[in-house]
Amino acid sequence: LDRLASSSLLFQHAYCQISVCSPSRQSFMTGLRPDKHKVFNFIDSNPLETQAIPGHFRDHGYLTLGLGKTFHEEQGSWNADRYFNTTGQAGRPYYKYKANECPKGNEGGGQCVLPDEDIYDYHLRTQTIEYLQHAAEWSREENGQPFFLMAGFRDPHAPWSAPKRMYDLYDEDTIDLPPPGSKTLGKGTPLIAWSAQLNVCLANGTSFPYSYDRPVSDEVMRNQRRAYYSSVSYVDEHIGAILDTLDEEGLTNSTIVVFHSDHGYSLGEHGYWEKKSNFDLTIRTPLIISVPGMTNHGSVTSELVELIDVFPTIASLAGLPPPINIDGLDLSGLFDMEAKKSNVQIRGARQVVSQRTSRDAAFHQFPACNTPSFNSTRRQCNYTPASDFNFMGYSIRTKDWRYTLWLPWDGEILEAKWDEDYVDELYDHTGDDSSEFGKYEQINLVAERQDVAQELRTKLKAHFFKQRDAYAGVYL
Repeated sequence: LDRLASSSLLFQHAYCQISVCSPSRQSFMTGLRPDKHKVFNFIDSNPLETQAIPGHFRDHGYLTLGLGKTFHEEQGSWNADRYFNTTGQAGRPYYKYKANECPKGNEGGGQCVLPDEDIYDYHLRTQTIEYLQHAAEWSREENGQPFFLMAGFRDPHAPWSAPKRMYDLYDEDTIDLPPPGSKTLGKGTPLIAWSAQLNVCLANGTSFPYSYDRPVSDEVMRNQRRAYYSSVSYVDEHIGAILDTLDEEGLTNSTIVVFHSDHGYSLGEHGYWEKKSNFDLTIRTPLIISVPGMTNHGSVTSELVELIDVFPTIASLAGLPPPINIDGLDLSGLFDMEAKKSNVQIRGARQVVSQRTSRDAAFHQFPACNTPSFNSTRRQCNYTPASDFNFMGYSIRTKDWRYTLWLPWDGEILEAKWDEDYVDELYDHTGDDSSEFGKYEQINLVAERQDVAQELRTKLKAHFFKQRDAYAGVYL
């Protein structure tokens, strides 16, 4: 990934719209916020007619191939025949994903050391290279037909599995820990912000209970982090193999490469493990985009972006017409700015549809279920109908602040009750360049900074009301 970043634009502040697998993917793949079609968990999905990134490229002449965890549903193959070329001489069947399998543990938690051939992502890597070689050959034979290939690696989703060589990269005794005071829920943070998600367990299956005010031991925390880091390093190796293939096929200088995840992750910060929250660490995602001729020297931007912006931005960078009626913004102007900084001569016929270079704020939301009050820890909503949600947490991130507002939920109309009682959170992110995990969001400053809280609450409400009004129509 460092190699990719050296010729890319790296985003320090990229954010998902809901921090859990399925709805996040339904969101960034379509450029729509979760509120659009009320896709909040593993139950629902967008209408089958909805436009999505691979389908948009296919509709404009690209050969599109899909593998792994792109969408979550149907092992990634949801609506694949509409979005990907799955048949015919040029097409390839969608390569479905499956969960890691460890002797102890499951998707809720666990870890193990396994040989390559026993890990799904290794086979995905091999298949991705094969599909990439096929697309390159087809392009050469068919007078340069462009291709779009999308591969979604399963790791680092639990259970964490990786070969021994990945674990050997890390000395468990020297693994980093969250800063002092950040291993429990922050001062003044309402309990509804916290939820017990991950089953923290060793390779032998031994589990360790924890709570918002009672973290696991440093020894256990280091063990978990080592397993997670090893899993991430394994994906890093896969990315390197794919980049090698681009080099071998002579495609590096003519191929846009995009890397990102579907959400962030907590590894014991705030006493929290996994995803599914409104904390910055679970919302912020990696995002790296390489555009030949524009990002050759590599650069970093601190501008705020959302994953729903990826769809319209890469469509613009590829010279395609913009997708219509989506929530994401075309931020391709950022790349033109970076190219000009490096005195790069932009070649080709691409016209920039939008010169917009940033957002003023990024937005997120996450529901609470089986949660009787704001002063109760939150329960997961994975398979709970939206009509049975208790609360919705809406969050706004600006350059210097994160503000989260928890509101009662109206299950009949599937909207928050904006005029009823609420509880809120305000955290100072001044100077946060995304390099110090666990340093921020340790003190809820709502009481001390009511001026900032009121300003962001007004902005948050205005944003989601504007979205609600826009959704009164049908956008496909």
